[in-house]
Amino acid sequence: MTEKKVLSEDIKKVEEYLKGYSLNRKLVELEKYEKEYFGGDEAEWEQELPAELPLARVRMFEIRHFVMGLENCEEKLLLYYHYIKGESMENCAELLGVSRSTAYRIKDRALSLAARSYAVS
Repeated sequence: MTEKKVLSEDIKKVEEYLKGYSLNRKLVELEKYEKEYFGGDEAEWEQELPAELPLARVRMFEIRHFVMGLENCEEKLLLYYHYIKGESMENCAELLGVSRSTAYRIKDRALSLAARSYAVS
């Protein structure tokens, strides 16, 4: 069985896709912060773009679903902790019980695995 070669631009695409979780989480947190500290029922940006907050939540769900749909392995765990939970690579290495350099190698493999899966979906 031949393994499909993963191109660096495919890896960059999937990494940007995964980074979207963090960005959308920040949008949701900022909206909560704005409501809590500045009052009002609706955030100012929600009045201008009312669908952004639900869309951010949907994107977060899609990215989490994508990661959780990968095969069970330490690469999946690293993607989950780094991109979904927002842990640093150092913390991911500690959680996985490996060295920091090994964690970065796992991340490279994980992004290749994710890029192959992303290309199929």
